Amino acid sequence: MSISSFNYQYQHQAQLDLTLAARWMLVSAQLNHQQQNLECLLVVDFKDGSRSSYPLPVTFKGRLYEVFYLDKPAERLLVEFRSQGEISFTSPLSITRIGFLSAWYIMQRRLSHTPKRQKLALGIGKLNQLFNTFKAYRLSANTRYYMPSPGYEEWIRLNENFSNSVKQRLVRFFAEKAGSLPSLDIIIDARHNTNLQEINSTLASISHQLTVVPKVFLLANDKDVDNLQQSLDPNILVTGISRLGSLLEQGENAWFYLLQPGITLSPWALAWISASIWHNKVKFIYSDHDQLVSGKRVKPCFKPDWSPTFAKSSGYIGPAFAIQSELFLRTLSEDGFQTAYQLMLDATSHIKDEQVYHITAILYHSSTAESSAAPQQELLNAHLKKKGVAAAVSKDGDFLRVQYRLPFPRPLVSILVPTRDALRYLKTSIDSVLEKTSWPSYEIIILDNQSSDPATLAYMKNVEANPKVRVLRYDHPFNFSSINNFGARHARGDIICLLNNDTEIISPDWLEEMVSRLLQPKVGVVGARLYFSDGRVQHAGDVLGPGGCATHLHGILDADDPGYMHRAVLPQDLSAVTAACFVTHRSLFEQLGGLDEKHLPVAFNDVDYCLRVREAGWRVIYTPYAELYHHESVSRGKDDSPEKMARAKREAEYMRSRWGHIIERDPFYNPNLNYSRADFTLGKIPRQQWPW
Repeated sequence: MSISSFNYQYQHQAQLDLTLAARWMLVSAQLNHQQQNLECLLVVDFKDGSRSSYPLPVTFKGRLYEVFYLDKPAERLLVEFRSQGEISFTSPLSITRIGFLSAWYIMQRRLSHTPKRQKLALGIGKLNQLFNTFKAYRLSANTRYYMPSPGYEEWIRLNENFSNSVKQRLVRFFAEKAGSLPSLDIIIDARHNTNLQEINSTLASISHQLTVVPKVFLLANDKDVDNLQQSLDPNILVTGISRLGSLLEQGENAWFYLLQPGITLSPWALAWISASIWHNKVKFIYSDHDQLVSGKRVKPCFKPDWSPTFAKSSGYIGPAFAIQSELFLRTLSEDGFQTAYQLMLDATSHIKDEQVYHITAILYHSSTAESSAAPQQELLNAHLKKKGVAAAVSKDGDFLRVQYRLPFPRPLVSILVPTRDALRYLKTSIDSVLEKTSWPSYEIIILDNQSSDPATLAYMKNVEANPKVRVLRYDHPFNFSSINNFGARHARGDIICLLNNDTEIISPDWLEEMVSRLLQPKVGVVGARLYFSDGRVQHAGDVLGPGGCATHLHGILDADDPGYMHRAVLPQDLSAVTAACFVTHRSLFEQLGGLDEKHLPVAFNDVDYCLRVREAGWRVIYTPYAELYHHESVSRGKDDSPEKMARAKREAEYMRSRWGHIIERDPFYNPNLNYSRADFTLGKIPRQQWPW
């Protein structure tokens, strides 16, 4: 997030004698910080008139404890905090002079506690740690929760270091695999753009590939074939769409990389695609990309792994992808080929989801509007009709919304609402369901977990007179998983909805939206978009990894903020959604044993359930079109007692043990992004490995 988005600033000026040339300094404080974003800077005014600023790391719990070295005389030190909300201190901010041995001890202590994998990714070896300690120490600051993310130029320098050793590995890989690697040729689709300058820029980038230069074909409208052929190198074959089929008849070990004029390739693009084909049994490959504006790389697009739901609405995979020749030929013969968006829709519908592969690296740079890859209403309508999917497609800004037809009669939905007292929230939640919900077939089951407040008990007695409402008593200690499992056993509906008692319905058609998506093939869970009472977005899906376990995607957004790649406002596949409001099949819930009562009585049980759903071969979907308010954790409070903190620690440790492979690499959160927080800023630690 840019500095301009911060609305609070706090400054502390040091009053020290800084006349000596070199000094070790310690900046320390304990912040009582509950905001979403925080940046801390040390600003130094030197005696020579220059000024420099240096980012200071702060831990998740608000601890600032940083050694710094001044290499020339300074007049003033200024510590500056920038945040979205006001900052207070439980331990005062101080800047003190320390000796070399104290500084060395503090630096070595942090380096010794930095995981080896992170040190290797940052280029911190044993010799660096011993003999270039301050540089290694500053690099390790990138592991802290609050540490500014790099700019894109810095990210490129850190992550695209094509060293001699990397080049040697590439040469060795292709020498060893010679004869077994697939052929990979290129098709430039110039039917929608015949600009020769852009075509030639694409051709130039192809000629600079690190592997053998492939065959290049230019796909043109029949009327343009002759003119384009005369204007281009004779080694470039220009062909019309009518002859494309014969070109594709090259067998299953042949691939084509489809590009648009104006796209320029990274030097390693074809090598990376070839290695990915060799390593994986896939038939369709896409990658990340950025834009090239006046020769400068900007706007990196770090995409999620394959999400057919997101692809339909946004066409997010972009205008360049590789496709196996047999799949390309089948799609061409059955569906035709109008645009990259249409080819993506039809080709991926002929294969399994696991045969679509995402390369999490920048393989190309786009210079123009990606019209061929943009979602088009008529093409998506035609695609769904062809697949026998009953749905209506409408425009939502630059994107598309799919509304699936519902069966008649509507299936019964059992809405499970656990509560203990909390009348203020419970009444608002239940009344909003009864007054606003347009879905005709539902029951509300209030799961009363030892309520004692007379007013709450009276309300539950009164509301139970409504034929849509039942109250069941759960007379056991609080266990969110157990309470919901108890409710599911008494549910009458084929669909169950887990709903917190501190929610409030906004969209009357919330169940129409969620259930219609749940009833699509192999969809196991659908989650909603939730707002805090002040209108900020609290939930637009969950993610594993950033922060160490599981958290909400995006962090906290303003209501009108679409999020990175518009992901906060478009339906998509995710690893998990919150049980504050989600729907699932009762049969699937029972098959998987419901929520985990033993290991996850309070936290992460919804994430764990979603992951088990995906593990069983089902999909988890977030939809922004079902909207509710949610007062976060009002029903159970905060983990602020020693017992609660110990329980929370056990639950997090269980999640890391059970789902460590997803925490390490959530398929729907790109590894090139920030793993300290799920805010979609650029990653501070390189995580992507070369594929050879």
